[in-house]
Parts: sequence; structure tokens; C-alpha cells
Amino acid sequence: MPAETATEVTALIIAKFDKALHDRSAFSCGFGPIDTFLKSSLSDHTRDGLVAAWMAVEENERAVLGFYTLGALAVRAEFGPKKWQRTRIPDIPVIYIRAVAVRKDMQGNGLGTALVIDAMKRCLDISDQMGAAAIVLDVLEDAYFDRRWNFYANLGFQPLGDPDNPHRVYIPMADVRATLI
Repeated sequence: MPAETATEVTALIIAKFDKALHDRSAFSCGFGPIDTFLKSSLSDHTRDGLVAAWMAVEENERAVLGFYTLGALAVRAEFGPKKWQRTRIPDIPVIYIRAVAVRKDMQGNGLGTALVIDAMKRCLDISDQMGAAAIVLDVLEDAYFDRRWNFYANLGFQPLGDPDNPHRVYIPMADVRATLI
């Protein structure tokens, strides 16, 4: 990624997506499909219950600096850790982080980490209400794949072992709980 001057954020607010309050028009993370999703599909996906989304903005501002989305997912037990396989349940319930993105001028200053940690805390709350064994996400493949892979590995994510999706990673909810509580 080209070196850019990071913008300082004074007071960061991460709030549930509200189409009327969050200005997505100038957002660009540098990955076209994510930018298009945020601007063109997010409203429909939230309305239809496919995802829930949280936006990062500066206090008293509307411009989206970063965001993440969560959705429900089941993964094959055979692809996860041995203890999933011993449950004799074919599909393990997890929470899926469908997207995490940070505006290009904000990248490299910790906003991505803040978003993932906020998502992890929210996932813990959700897992207290319903079963969810882990948090799962797919590391996007492009020129910055290695950087993304290392970012998630440093946060505790590990390969799920799905041969159809080798870039799918997970972190057990027990590890999230042990780390954040």
C-alpha cells in the first residue's frame, strides 16, 4: 500500500449502521468490491436481515471512517478443531464477520484493530444469547493478502482448514472471552 499520511481521530464512535446518519459516499478502502458493497448493497443487506453493520465515525461527524458487518453462519465440524468433530454435530454455529474495512487515509493507525475488537466484544454478547462456538472470517485475497493474513493472525485467528476456502480463519469464542474479559 502506498505510504499515506494517517489522519488523527479525536473521538471515535462505533455505532450501529443508520442510513440517514452515516455518509458512505466518500469511503474508499482500496478494495473495490468492499467499497461497492458499502455504498450499493449494505442498506439492502441490513434491511433483509443478512447482516448487521457498525460504522466508525468521528464524534459529531457523518463520514464513515471504517466499518464491519456480522452475520450468522454454520461451518462444517470436520474443518474445525478436534473438539468440534467430537460433538457429532455436522454444522457448528459461528458468527461471521462478513467485512471489515478502513478508509485508505485512516489505515495504519489502529482503527482496523479497534473495529475487530469491537466486533469481538459484540460477538461475545451475541454468544451469551445463542450458541456460537467461534468467530469466522475470510481473508480477502489481493496484493495485500499477506498483510491482512498477519493482521488477523496477530489477533488470534487461525486457519479453519476448509479445503474449499483456505483463506477462512476462525478464533474460538473461548479464546475471545479469555482475552477480552
